[in-house]
Amino acid sequence: MLRILWVYLNAIGYALFHIIPIRKRYKHPERYTIKERFKYIQKLCDIVVKRSGSKVIVEGRDNLTTEPVVYVVNHPSMIDPYFVGYALRRQTGAVIAGDLWFEKVPIVAPWFKSIGCVFVNRKNPREGIKGINQGIENIKKGHSMLIFAEGEITHIITDDVVGPYQSGGLRLAEKTGVPIIPVVISGTEKIYTAHEVIGKLKKGTVKIKFLPPYTRHLEEKITTKDMAQDLENMTREELIKEKTC
Repeated sequence: MLRILWVYLNAIGYALFHIIPIRKRYKHPERYTIKERFKYIQKLCDIVVKRSGSKVIVEGRDNLTTEPVVYVVNHPSMIDPYFVGYALRRQTGAVIAGDLWFEKVPIVAPWFKSIGCVFVNRKNPREGIKGINQGIENIKKGHSMLIFAEGEITHIITDDVVGPYQSGGLRLAEKTGVPIIPVVISGTEKIYTAHEVIGKLKKGTVKIKFLPPYTRHLEEKITTKDMAQDLENMTREELIKEKTC
């Protein structure tokens, strides 16, 4: 548990040291480019990953683009967002679902909103739709968006290598007509197994792979459920391949 406390201490220290420019950017986002608003989040991800002591392998970066996309990621561990952000190295907002308390955290919540993150209330469908619609508007403004399509940590919902992909968030790509970049992460489930913010963090190897853009929804009329099944199957195939290597 000391390692995760050390990681968070470093991350919090960085955020506090830069609290004035961070606050300026979320108070007056119109004065700054999205790149200027995002750089402190990027640095935060870098600090968490480097202080974790884990080795990170990134594959498929040539599949990334500067155009708006929706990143669809599996979710083996609570620590995934930091590693995906570290590997991605591009501005992206994220759909934060279920963690309603997070939206009320001073500084952090408005800071995240300023880079395009949206909060989705799963328990209130009407409010949930509002969150997705905000994400759609963000994409139209040039933001990319990221979703963890299982909607929960993998081992909590299944004994399989990946849980069922939820279709709701895929409306972001369906309604805006942007490609999807499937992202497969593995190894975080071994270094951080806790379902709480504070838990035991081990050293290990984390692999993040960016698959070729998924564009079936742009080429033919399919449902978001079809999209979810396709993406889940692609992720499962990659994870099984990883286990047999």
